[in-house]
Amino acid sequence: MYTSMIFILIIIMIIMLVVTISLLKRKNWECFYIEDEILYIPSLFVAKIPLSDIRNIEFETFRSRGSYSGIIRVHQKNAKVIKRYFQTSKIAFFVSEQMVLAEIEKITPLLEKYYIPYTIE
Repeated sequence: MYTSMIFILIIIMIIMLVVTISLLKRKNWECFYIEDEILYIPSLFVAKIPLSDIRNIEFETFRSRGSYSGIIRVHQKNAKVIKRYFQTSKIAFFVSEQMVLAEIEKITPLLEKYYIPYTIE
């Protein structure tokens, strides 16, 4: 009985360690950013997408549990779709729709610079 509980605790501690290490080694706390012609979408593990592989990007905002969230869908040329949820890179108890749209507005000039089509819903 105790060995199964110890085994479960060890598994939980390993998962917590992996999450902590992945969060500590994150160098940029933005929701998404472009660096060296690569789009970085941080979540538990960072998705790195070369800009040359992107067909288009969709942004969507929605109300969730009394606050607003956003979703980014990156459609790649090889028919893969990468989807990530985001709120804001600022520390806040309540996230308004303007805060989510401000995160989207940060990256849209760079998307226009690289001629990547995007839509905001």
